[in-house]
Amino acid sequence: MKKSLIIILVGIILLLSATSFAGGYFKRIDVLINGAKIEIDREIIDTDTEPFIYNNRTFIPIRAVAEGLGCEVKWDDKTNKVIINKYKDFPECDYLNGEIFVYGLITKIDFESRTIELEQHIDDNSIEITPILPVKEDVVIIIQRNDKTINIEFSDLKCGDVLGAVIDKDGFIRGIIMSL
Repeated sequence: MKKSLIIILVGIILLLSATSFAGGYFKRIDVLINGAKIEIDREIIDTDTEPFIYNNRTFIPIRAVAEGLGCEVKWDDKTNKVIINKYKDFPECDYLNGEIFVYGLITKIDFESRTIELEQHIDDNSIEITPILPVKEDVVIIIQRNDKTINIEFSDLKCGDVLGAVIDKDGFIRGIIMSL
């Protein structure tokens, strides 16, 4: 009897300490799922989680809404928070894996074949490239001005734009950054 009581007490202590380390808690709630839809710019957004109503407030999946607005959403496990950026970014140039970063002026664009002709701006550290460069389908293009940053599409580029571009090991542009 004493032995089983000690085992139960040890089990309760371990359970309580494990719960305190988790840093959160579970709460059962009643919600109303009424088939609510999310519409952004006249387009219905598909989600993997249904919106619901709780305490007279509508709850919607933040990732679906933020990405529908053109934002980038990340989850930080260490700080237990959602991070939303108003624009999509791309990873820095990875020189160790054969990528290069170039500066230049767009002199010609072929939207059908997704290529740009670049007049490269050369400095002491530049690697000379061929002037006609293919652009990846999923290229991320960023424009910065003062404290504002936005994304644009490949179709928004024009001759005369000055840019910096990350060229991957296969010779495709995967990221473009421009300042206005």
